[in-house]
Amino acid sequence: MAGIFASLAVNKALDKLASFLPKSSSLTAAKERQEKDLDDLKMLERTMRRIHATLQDAEQHWDIREESSKLRLRELKDLAYEAEDVVEEYEYELKLCNAKALLSYLKAAPTTSGSDSRQSMVAVPDELAVKTRKLIEKFQEIQCYSDNFSLSENDGERRLAPDIGCSWKTSSVVFEQSILGRENDKEFIVQKLLSIGDDNVADPLYVMAIVGMGGLGKTTLAQLTYNNPRVSSSFNDRAWVCVSDQFDVSNITRCIIAAVKREKCDLSELCDLQEVLQDEIKGKKILIVLDDVWIERTDCWELFFMPMRRTKLCTIIVTTRSEKVAELMPTRTDFYNLDCLDHDESWLLFTKVAFTIDQGNVPLGLVEIGRAIVQKCKGLPLAIKTLGSMLRYETAEERWREVLDSKLWDLEQARNEVLPSLELSYKHMPIYLKRCLVSLSLYPKDYDINELEVIELWNYLISFKVIEMMTSMQLEAKNFNGFDDDDQHIMHDLIHDLACFLSTGEFFRLDGDTFVEIPQKARYISIQDGASGKISVAPPSLRAILVLPRATVYIDNPKELFSNCEKLRVLVLDQHRLGPALPDFMGRLKLLRHLKFESLEEADIDDPSFRPYMYHIKGLHEIRCLMNLHTLPPIHFTHIKELRSLNEIRELTITGLGVGLNIDDAKEALLHTKRHLQFLRLDFDNYSEEMVWISYDSPNNNQNLQLLECLRPHCSLEELIITDYKSPKYPSWLGDSSFMNLTQVMLSSCRSQCLPTLGHLRSLMFLHFHNMPLVQHIGQEFCSHSPSVKEGSFPSLEELVFNEMTVCSEWSEVNNCTFPCLCTLKICRAYRLMSLPLVPFMSLTSLELDKCYSLTKIPASPRLRKLRIRWYDHFDELSAVLPINDPLLSKPLPSLEGLLLNNPLPIATTSISIEPQHLPLLRKLHLSCDNLQYCDRLTELSCLDELKLLGCPKFPPIPGSLRQQLQTLLGGLKILKKLISKNI
Repeated sequence: MAGIFASLAVNKALDKLASFLPKSSSLTAAKERQEKDLDDLKMLERTMRRIHATLQDAEQHWDIREESSKLRLRELKDLAYEAEDVVEEYEYELKLCNAKALLSYLKAAPTTSGSDSRQSMVAVPDELAVKTRKLIEKFQEIQCYSDNFSLSENDGERRLAPDIGCSWKTSSVVFEQSILGRENDKEFIVQKLLSIGDDNVADPLYVMAIVGMGGLGKTTLAQLTYNNPRVSSSFNDRAWVCVSDQFDVSNITRCIIAAVKREKCDLSELCDLQEVLQDEIKGKKILIVLDDVWIERTDCWELFFMPMRRTKLCTIIVTTRSEKVAELMPTRTDFYNLDCLDHDESWLLFTKVAFTIDQGNVPLGLVEIGRAIVQKCKGLPLAIKTLGSMLRYETAEERWREVLDSKLWDLEQARNEVLPSLELSYKHMPIYLKRCLVSLSLYPKDYDINELEVIELWNYLISFKVIEMMTSMQLEAKNFNGFDDDDQHIMHDLIHDLACFLSTGEFFRLDGDTFVEIPQKARYISIQDGASGKISVAPPSLRAILVLPRATVYIDNPKELFSNCEKLRVLVLDQHRLGPALPDFMGRLKLLRHLKFESLEEADIDDPSFRPYMYHIKGLHEIRCLMNLHTLPPIHFTHIKELRSLNEIRELTITGLGVGLNIDDAKEALLHTKRHLQFLRLDFDNYSEEMVWISYDSPNNNQNLQLLECLRPHCSLEELIITDYKSPKYPSWLGDSSFMNLTQVMLSSCRSQCLPTLGHLRSLMFLHFHNMPLVQHIGQEFCSHSPSVKEGSFPSLEELVFNEMTVCSEWSEVNNCTFPCLCTLKICRAYRLMSLPLVPFMSLTSLELDKCYSLTKIPASPRLRKLRIRWYDHFDELSAVLPINDPLLSKPLPSLEGLLLNNPLPIATTSISIEPQHLPLLRKLHLSCDNLQYCDRLTELSCLDELKLLGCPKFPPIPGSLRQQLQTLLGGLKILKKLISKNI
C-alpha cells in the first residue's frame, strides 16, 4: 500500500537505466573516474531491482502490521523516488548531448531522413555521481537496520494478525425482523426465481448475480431470498456456500453434497465428488447460493457446472462485487445491481440501531446530528449500523458531534468493521487498478468526475499500456466523435475515504481560504475550486500539480508552488491565475513530462488587462530545456524552432501557423526526427480558444504549403489533425504510404477544391472531413494518385465522416475492392450531394444521412444494421430503396436492426407503410414526423422491442398486442411519455 506508486516509479527508471548502460564494462575512451561513475550506476541499477522486488511483494501482501516493516517500506519508497530522479536527470543529460549532436549533424549535412547520430554513453555529471553514491549508502543503511534490528523467534512468540477475509464467513441463517429497507429488492428476486421455468432441457442452469460494493447487504438479500417460504418450497434441495477468496471447486462441491445429504462428506477427489453430487441432484430442482465470489475465470465455472446439468432445474444465486464475475458465466445469467438505501430507509435503520428509546423521546440535538451522520454514510447499511451501534449508549451530544466530524478511519469500531469490508475490494484489484483508485483521492467528495477527465489523470500519473489504450479512446472521442458532458460519475463517500486512507499522505488536496501547510511528504497535489489565501512552500518531493477543470483559484503567493519544482513531472495549471508565476521557473523543470493549461477563455484573449499575462507566458522561450516533455498545451509559436530539442514529445498542438512563421524556423523544429510523437494537430488559424499566446507577425497565407512541407512529422505518427489550411495544394507527405502507424486523420476548414489522396494509408481507421466549403467532387484522386491502383484503397478504414461539404455534388470512382472494412459512414450537411457510390459496401453496419437534401440513392449494404435519416427532402425518391411505402420493393434490408427517421417525410404525409418481410430483424424504430397519423403493418414487425415516436403528436395510441411486445415505448408529445419494461 505504501509503495504502489514508488514501485511504478522505480520500475520505469530501471528500464531507462538498463537502456543507458553499455552491455560491456569496457569503454575505450573512458577515464578512470568515468569508469567508477559507471560502476556506481550499475550498482544503483542492482539496488533498484532489489527495491522494486521488495515493494512489489509489499503490494501483493499489503496488510503489513509490524511497525518496523512499515518504516522500512517507507524508507525504501523514498529511496525509489530518489533513484528515479537520479536516473531521469542522467537521461536529461544524455538527451541534451544527443540533441546538440543531432542538430550539428543536420546543419553540416542537411537531410530529411532523420539519421541517428546519438551517442551511446555520456559522462555522469559530478552532482549526479555524488547523488548515486549517497543512494547506495542509504540502501545499505536500510539493509543493515533490517538485519540488526528485526525481531526473531528468540525474542518471543509472534502473534499473527488474522487475514482480512478470515472472519468474513457467512451462513444462510438470518433474523429477518432486524432487516430494514430491502423488501422491494427481495420481492423482485423472489419473483424472478419463481418465474424461471424448468422446461429448458438444453440448459437447466440459471444464475442470478447480486452485484454491489462491500457493505451494501448483498449477503443479507441472498439470505432473505434463500429463506423465503415461497422459494424454499419450490426446490427439492438447497445449499449455501461461503466461497470468499478461494474458488476451490472440490471444496464447494463437498459443501453442496453435505447440505443436500445432511451429513459430512469426506471425499477428496473432484471426480468422486462430482459423481456423488450428480447422483444426488439428478432430476431435482435445486437452489444454491454462492456467497462472496471473486473468481473471474470461465474454465473454473465450466468445471463447477458439470454435475449441475443433470438437474431438472439448478438455480444459483451469486453475490459478488464484480459484474465481470457474472459476465463470465457460461449459462443464462441475470444481474441485480444492489443500490444504496435511500435517505428514509437509512434513517429508519439508524434509529433502530442507535436509539434505545422511542425516537420521540430522543433529544432534538441528537436527532439533528444523527441525520447528519446518516447523510455521511450515503446509504451504506454496514456503515450506518456500525456508527449507530457505536452511539447506542452515548447520550452526550459532544460525543455524537465528534463522530460526525471525524474521518471514518479515525473511529476504531469503523476501522475494524467497515474498513475491512471495503479493503477486500482493494485487495482483489490488480496493481494498476489499485493505483487508479488511490489517485482518485485528488478529487474532492461529491465531485462530478468525467470519464475522459479521469483517464487523462491516469495517463499523467500511471504510464502503462492499458492507460495508453484508454487515452487513445479518449482522443478519439474528444477529437473525432464528440464529447458527452453528461457522462459524469460521483464516487461514494466511503470509497473516497478509502482512497484517501490508502494514499498515505502522498496525495494532497489544496482547498479552503486560509493558510495551507503543504505536507512535506506530498508528491501529488490537486488544487480545488475556491482555493484561495496563502500556501506554504511546496516540498521538493513534489511530482505533480493539477488544477482541477473548471476550478477558480485565488492563491496569493503562487510562486511558492514552483520554488522547489525541479522534480515536477506533471503540471496542469489555471493559466489566468497561476500561469504568470511560472516563467521564472520554467527552465528548471527538466523532468517535466506533461504540461497543460486550463481555463483560458476566448474572452481572456481579447481582454486588454489580461494580454500582459499572455505575453508573460513566454513557454515558453525556455521550452527547449524541457526535453522530457510528453505533452504540451496548444501553443502559438513565434519561433517554432523551440521544439527542436523536445524529442520525447507524444502529443503536440501548434496554433497560429497561418500568421507568417519563418520557414527556416519550421525546418529547425525537426518534427521528422521526433519518433515518439503520436498525436499532432496543426492549426493555421490566427488563434484558438485554448492557445498560449506568443507575439506574432502579420499573416501570410502563401506560406501555408511551404510551412506544412517543413512540418512533416516522423512516420511513426498515429493521429493527425489539420485545421484552417488555406493553400489549394496539399503537402507531398500527406497520405504517403510510409506513415504505417497513422490510424486517425481529420481535416477541418481547409480551402482546397479536392480531398487529399489518403487511400494508401494502410492503418488508417478513422477519417473525418469537416467544413470543406470548396470541394465539389470526390473522385478517384481521393483513393489513389493513379486510376489503375484504386483497388485495395483504404484497407483498414472503419469510420468515414463528411460534415459540411456544402457544395459537393457527387462522390464516385469507387470500386468493389475499396473500403473493405468500412463500418460507419456519416454524411451531414451535404446539401447538393446527389449520389453516393452504388457499389456494395460489404462491411457497412451504420449509415447516417443528415440534411442531404438532394440525395436520392443510397448504396446497397447487406450488413447494414443502423440507418438514420434526418431532414430529408426527397423521401419519395428514396423510398425506392427503403422498405417503406413501396409494396414492390426489391431491395430488402435483411440485417437492419435500427431505423431512425427524423422529419424525412413531406409535410403533407400523414401515413406510411412498412414491409415487415424486408425488415426481419428490425428491433428499434424511431419516428419523428410532425403530421404522421398512421403506420401500416407496424404490428407485424416481429422483432421490434423499441419504438419511439418523438414529435408525432397526432399518432394514435399503440395497440395493446404491440405494447406487450415492446421493452421500450416513448410516445408523442401529447399521447404518451413513459417507459414500459417487460420486467416490471
